Amino acid sequence: MTFESIDKLLNAILAQPQWETQRRYQQLVRCWFTVVNHRVAQHTKPIALKDNILWVSTSSSAYAQNLSLQRYTLLKKINRRLNESIKDIRFTTAKWYQKSWVDPEEETHLVNPSILYDQYQPPEKSSPITPQEALEQWLNKIKGRSHSLPPCPRCQTPTPLGELERWGICGICFAKDHSSLNPRE
Repeated sequence: MTFESIDKLLNAILAQPQWETQRRYQQLVRCWFTVVNHRVAQHTKPIALKDNILWVSTSSSAYAQNLSLQRYTLLKKINRRLNESIKDIRFTTAKWYQKSWVDPEEETHLVNPSILYDQYQPPEKSSPITPQEALEQWLNKIKGRSHSLPPCPRCQTPTPLGELERWGICGICFAKDHSSLNPRE
C-alpha cells in the first residue's frame, strides 16, 4: 500500500456520477462564503442544492427577507464563479440551529461510528522525514488500535464498537452491501 494507491482510489470514488451533486454543493458552499461578507456569512448557511436551486438557512427571518431582496445580485455573483449556473437562491430559517445543547462527542459518534474516542491520542510533534516513514508510523498506530477491537462477524476484521452497534458488521462490509457498484447476490 502506498500513498499513490490511496490517492487513486479517492479520485476514482469522487469521479463516480453519484458524487456529482455533492461536489457541486461543496463548490457552492465555498463560493457562497467568498461572495457574501463576513457578517452575512455568520448568519447564513447553505443547506441544500436541489433542482439547481441553492437553499440557504438564515439565523432570522429578517436575514431571510433581506437576502431575498438581494438574491438576483447574489445569483449573478455566484454564477460568475461557477462552471454550471444555478437557477435561484431560496432563503429559509428552517434548519438553522445551534449545536450547543448536543454533546459534540455524542453527535460525532452518531455521524461517524468509526471514531475511537477512548483511544484518541494527539498527533506526535515530530513529523516523519519521508512518506514511507509516515506510512509506517500510521500502520503501526492502526495495528496497535486493532488489538482491542472486536472482530466483524462477517469478515473477522477488527471493527470499532460503534460500527457493530449501528450496523452489526464493519463499515467495509456495510459499504459493500449498500454499494451500487457491487450488488449483493
